[in-house]
Amino acid sequence: MAIMEISVVPVGTGGTSLSKYVARAFEVVRKSNLKYELTPMGTVIEGPIDELFNLAREIHEVCFSMGIKRVLTTIKIDDRRDREGTMEQKKRSVKEKLDV
Repeated sequence: MAIMEISVVPVGTGGTSLSKYVARAFEVVRKSNLKYELTPMGTVIEGPIDELFNLAREIHEVCFSMGIKRVLTTIKIDDRRDREGTMEQKKRSVKEKLDV
């Protein structure tokens, strides 16, 4: 299982608010049935790597479907193959070290 963080920024919206674009992109994430966490600066999603790549493409295309002509998408992927890793496991590991 891999973990992906994705952030999409539509360019040329004519304003400073991006929330309507983020909301539409987030609908794609919710419909994916993958585990996700919305953060102030992006969305973290865990799942099989192929599904994450396909989902990233769908998310990227949302702004274009809303009439935007340029989109900047930032993707970070943690694809660990030696053992299963989840968002919760990664957070728990850091918290355990803080308690030491």
